[in-house]
Amino acid sequence: QAFLEIETEKLTLRELLANLCNRFGKDFKNMLFYSKMGAENENVKILINGRHYRQLPGQMDNELKNGDEVCLFPPMAGG
Repeated sequence: QAFLEIETEKLTLRELLANLCNRFGKDFKNMLFYSKMGAENENVKILINGRHYRQLPGQMDNELKNGDEVCLFPPMAGG
């Protein structure tokens, strides 16, 4: 479990994810997005304040507010 706090004036979820991909590189980007289409990997759960981003009106273009919590849950395997 890792936490990262980002302070910014205006930022959409899409812009935040692009920022994180630039910061953490190709492996992080490949985990979040299908490289050929640029579409988000449906196996990665992205929550904003405990709600799946697809349940919010703006989805990826949802504007984040000060204090919003964005959680990324990559796919997990195990037994």
